[in-house]
Amino acid sequence: MREFKFRYWNPIAKTYKMSWRYNLTHDGKILAYDVDMMDYDEPTDPKNSILVIQQYTGLKDNNGKEIYEGDIVKIIYDEAVAEVYFDFNLGAFRLKDNSGKSYPITTYRFDESNKPIGLISVADEVVGNVMENPELLKA
Repeated sequence: MREFKFRYWNPIAKTYKMSWRYNLTHDGKILAYDVDMMDYDEPTDPKNSILVIQQYTGLKDNNGKEIYEGDIVKIIYDEAVAEVYFDFNLGAFRLKDNSGKSYPITTYRFDESNKPIGLISVADEVVGNVMENPELLKA
């Protein structure tokens, strides 16, 4: 089963604060707390939040790094880079390169007789993310 994890970008601090954790309350609000300082914020309605929430895809790159929405990855087809995003129409994570071409994030793996035997990730290596390294997607 895939693990459901999220990361949160704070556009004011311009960082992913690793010591901060975020939970949803029973009434759908975001509760932020600092694990190191044991400090809590007041619950916030997600619609009013400045945080950018990015979900873990359940995949890791070839170096074992977790792949999240908003990551910029090298793809296995060539030396191009692409952004990881969630396509709500298809209900799947996908990759989009700087020309706008979209790729599935996984593809079939075949044996010697060309029989499909499983899936492989199209994302080869995480090289950055759209928040901290948007220049990586420029042509």
